Amino acid sequence: MVFVYLFMSISLIFFSLSILGLFRFPDVYTRLHSSNLSTTFGFLFFVLAVIFYILVSNKISPSLLAHIIFITLFFLIVEPGVAHAIARAAYKNGIKPEKAIVDKLNNL
Repeated sequence: MVFVYLFMSISLIFFSLSILGLFRFPDVYTRLHSSNLSTTFGFLFFVLAVIFYILVSNKISPSLLAHIIFITLFFLIVEPGVAHAIARAAYKNGIKPEKAIVDKLNNL
């Protein structure tokens, strides 16, 4: 049970950093980067806590394990794509990065 509490605490820290990044960073791109990266790590540690809890409580079944793996893979595939779509939409709507020195997308 120590690992469950440890992984849940780490997950909570990453989720809190994600929220802090949304309030702290200046533009949509840095906020998106902060929230996407922190949320991904927070979710992975949360899944590890769930797996350890299932292993400790001896309630593991093949269908439950398959659901956990499917949800994790779905999250890891969808979340970066959503972040990319949001960043691309922001750029196409004219929202430029505040302190960018080189803008390679400007010529595309």
